[in-house]
Amino acid sequence: VSMVQAINRGLREEMERNPKIVMWGEDIGDPKGGVFGVTRGLGEAFPGRVVNAALAEASIVGIAGGMATGGYKPIVEIQFADYIWPGFMQLRNEIASIRWRSDGVWDSAMVVRVAVGGYIKGGPWHSANIESFFAHIPGWYIVYPATAADAKGLIKTAARAEDPVLFLEHKGLYRRMDARTPEPGSDYLVPFGKARVINEGSDLTIVSWGTAAHLSKRVAEQFAEEGSASVEVIDLRTLIPWDQECVFESIRKSSRVLIAHEDTLTMGFGAEVAAKVADECFDSLDAPVGRVGAKDCFIPSAANLELEVLPSVETIRAAAERILAY
Repeated sequence: VSMVQAINRGLREEMERNPKIVMWGEDIGDPKGGVFGVTRGLGEAFPGRVVNAALAEASIVGIAGGMATGGYKPIVEIQFADYIWPGFMQLRNEIASIRWRSDGVWDSAMVVRVAVGGYIKGGPWHSANIESFFAHIPGWYIVYPATAADAKGLIKTAARAEDPVLFLEHKGLYRRMDARTPEPGSDYLVPFGKARVINEGSDLTIVSWGTAAHLSKRVAEQFAEEGSASVEVIDLRTLIPWDQECVFESIRKSSRVLIAHEDTLTMGFGAEVAAKVADECFDSLDAPVGRVGAKDCFIPSAANLELEVLPSVETIRAAAERILAY
């Protein structure tokens, strides 16, 4: 199945399981099912529980926070990450803090699904990655699947979580062939904070998520075909929390690490991973920690310029070669 199909089926199963789940967002009702078709068919299957919202992100997330406090389980959609900012005050000041402010009396267990990422010729207003902004806010889970199976297992876990979840869905992976997997069963759940090793190796560890996980896997396969290096690739799957044990164990085996992500390099979430690696694995390292990310630039509309800004197999491989040669 594709990632779109996997998320749709995961949502359907959770709506059947929990009658308190309600959804809204821009154009997510039938027949359209959202601009990418992720929720198509759910409005007909669950009348009155999947509805269209006004083009007003503060309203979408603010109402969700209130309904979550009232006992419902809202799963709302922000059509593009680039337009989440009108709702940022609600997401940070109100929703993230309500359990802490009320000493556990209230919570805001909700899911905010957000379409993120580039590589689709979306230009500066339809290509954003936002994980580093939200990782700085206590109280949110941050989820970023790279495959259909993980997307289904993680959306089902998100639907059952007791705290708010930011569920990041990469637009470029929605229907991409290398993100397709066999569909897991209805009992399949992926726990938050558990990474997945997608390629085993012993000479270099690449820590990645989202599209960078696929690019990194291709780099590892190139090295393997040449017989020049054995590269382990880890897909974090969730960023808050992230699987430090898996990463540290791999680094202690390989003694070298590269962190690859699509977000801009400066202050990207990879910097936090690098800092933790320096704290916990310094004595195991035989080379400096490497990072690859997008250039500190908005995403251009021209396809050739977009590829100049975003990470690629070539830029990840070049960074890996520098670390291996150190």
